[in-house]
Formats: sequence, C-alpha cells, structure tokens
Amino acid sequence: MKKTLGLAAAAVLGCLTFGIGAASAAPASPAGLQAAPMVEQVQMTRGERRMMRHHRMHRHMMHRRHMMHRRHMMHRRMHRM
Repeated sequence: MKKTLGLAAAAVLGCLTFGIGAASAAPASPAGLQAAPMVEQVQMTRGERRMMRHHRMHRHMMHRRHMMHRRHMMHRRMHRM
C-alpha cells in the first residue's frame, strides 16, 4: 500500500516538475507508469463464501480465547501480590 502511494506521489510530482499538464499530448507519467487495467469482478461461489465465514469465525474464536486467557492470567497475578 505504501509503495503504491509512493509511486503515485512520485508520478504526480514528476508531472508537476516537467510541466506536463492534462492538455498536453505527452504521457501523464514520466517514468512510464500506466494506470492499472479495469479488474473484472467475479462472484464468489457458495463454498468460497462458506470457507471465508469459517475462517472469520475461527479467528474470532481464537481471539476470544486469547483475551480470556489474558484476563485469567491478570486475575491470578493480582491475587499473588
């Protein structure tokens, strides 16, 4: 993500530095960078959606288990003092 933003900023600064405007016939990006082609969206199958939901539920369960463990350990630590 940072790399993409850096490339976009470099392209904009390069355009401003060389005086290339939108009305000129020169290409907008001096380094030869081109805009990404349109990406075709594909609908997910039922199995893929189910797998994603399963993965999300599993992550949520693991996170809850981790947080409960932390709470338990903090509780034990408080009683040791």
